[in-house]
This record gives sequence, C-alpha cells and structure tokens, in this order.
Amino acid sequence: MKHGTKLKILAAVAISAVLIAVAWTKVDIEPKQTATAVEPAGAPAQEQKKEEAPLRTKEVFDRAKDKGLLTIRYFNLKDLKVATGDSYLITSPDGQTMLMDAGIPETGKQVVGYLDQLGIQTLDIAFNTHPHSDHLGGFAEVLKVKNAKAYYMENFQYTVSGAYRNVMTQVEKKRIPIRTLEEGDTFELGSDVKFEVLSPKKGVLPEAIHNYDPATLNYYALVVKMTYKNNTFLFPADIYKDREAELIALYGNKLDTDFVHAPHHGNNTSSSPSFVDTVSPKITVLSSNIFNSLDVLKRYERKGSAVYSTGLNGNILITSDGERLNVITEKDRVPTK
Repeated sequence: MKHGTKLKILAAVAISAVLIAVAWTKVDIEPKQTATAVEPAGAPAQEQKKEEAPLRTKEVFDRAKDKGLLTIRYFNLKDLKVATGDSYLITSPDGQTMLMDAGIPETGKQVVGYLDQLGIQTLDIAFNTHPHSDHLGGFAEVLKVKNAKAYYMENFQYTVSGAYRNVMTQVEKKRIPIRTLEEGDTFELGSDVKFEVLSPKKGVLPEAIHNYDPATLNYYALVVKMTYKNNTFLFPADIYKDREAELIALYGNKLDTDFVHAPHHGNNTSSSPSFVDTVSPKITVLSSNIFNSLDVLKRYERKGSAVYSTGLNGNILITSDGERLNVITEKDRVPTK
C-alpha cells in the first residue's frame, strides 16, 4: 500500500471516530437563556436596577394588616397569549369570604394558589356573574380543592358549555347549596356588607336567552351593588353599552358609587361616557391580564377616578373602613399618554 493511501485511510478513521463521539454526546440545540431585563442603551446596569421598584406582593396578600376592614383582592391571572377573565375575592370585616368568578379553566390552579396564600380553605360564597368560561371555568378546580358553603348564579343552565358542566359537577359532588339571583334580590356577607342585585330583570330568565351569542349572555349577567357603611361598590360583570343605558334609565343616581369594576374587562364595548358620568367612581379597576383600551382608561381618569388594571398593576388590594378607600397594587403601571 502506498504511503499516501495509508494516510488517507488513517484520516478517514479519525474523522469517523470524532463523528461517532459527537453522535453520542448530548447537545443542546438552543443555548440556555435566563430572563433578564432589557436595559436602555447607555444606561449603567446598577442605575437601571435601582429604578426597578420591588413588587409589593406580600403587602397585597398580608391579611394581618387589614383585620377589621372590608377588602377586595383582584387576582392577576397570568397568561401572555389569551385573555384569562375575572377573579376577585371580597372579604368582610368579620372574615366572611366571597369569590366572584374564577377565570378560565386553565387559571383555576392560580386562583387556588392565591387562596392558599391567604390561608383560605372554605369560601362562604362562590359567586358566578354569568356562565362564560372566562368567569366560570376556574371554579371547577377551585371547588375541587376548596370548600364552599353556597354557590350563587343567575337562573340559567348553560349545559352546552363543557366548562359549565365541569363546574356544576363539582357543585353537585360536594352538595353545595345553589341560589339563583335576579333583580331585587338582596344578601349579606358577614354582618355589615350588603348586596343588592340590579340585573337581570326579575322573572326573565331562563326563557329570555334564545341563543348563545356572547352579547346575549353578557346582557343578562348579574349586576350587583355592594354597600359597606358609607362606601358603595358596583360590579357590572360584562354588560355592554345597551344594558348600561337601560340601567341608567332604571336606577339613575343609585349607580353613583365610590368604586366600579369596569364592565367587560375595560373593553370599549362598555363604559360609555354616560355610564362613566353616572357612576362617577373614585376608584376603577379594569380586570384583564391583557390591557384593552386606553380610551376607556382615560375616560374614567377624566372623570377624576383613580384607575388600576390587573394587566398593568398585577394583583390589586382595595380596602375600606366604611368611610375611605385605600389601594395597594403589586406594581406601578407605566404612565400612559
């Protein structure tokens, strides 16, 4: 064998050995990445870190500091891709609890986690404003893990919805008493917090719902007014501008409240100028993980309301001593123009 041929064979054997070694070596196709804040060009790293305010998560979930107060805790249901819906916990000064809605099914475990942080194993009331999955879905997981003494809902069985069926399976399994609500009904949470149901109209459900169009189900959503001493709160669920106008005509200044849960997550389907003028809230919360409408936010601000959004502020705590409202947010929102 010629010397040159022998060298070629040896080289081929060496290359094959290297390829075999690589083939048996575990290789990361993509380099490992860690989440890091992007700093503005030219800004020193230390200065940038100083500008980042620490999260106030512990303050929002510290029940020891709000003993004897009425509290509303808005849960930030996190998902970057889809709208996750509403979930907020009302706690009376004497410790009674009501969970209003529980987000989409996929965020049920998040709601359970928040309740765990607050040390809550049993809800006095599980309250569903209407059977859309972004308000009802998470209750299936919540009621699987937590207990509830009562389940409040509108008088409509949305049996075509799998999310609805899953929730009602848990309600029936745990034998939770069901109460259906309509205009004129009242109830209490603890000894001092009172609720009045303003919508849907008395006696119209379930017959009034002839289709499952989203606007139809939102129109008949439960709207409740809460009163604690001299403070008032309005929770209008997902009603649109047409229902807002009807409620204004029906109730007028009765809708003038200190606090409002912006209808339909702060979308521009709702919060008409006449509604904002009538309600004239001191504090407004837009409950949505995805910020929807700057126009709606500004509309409330022009009326003099302090506006907060779960999508911008994270978890939110509102407290009341019956005279004054106070707000603590998990984080500050970036100023909007």
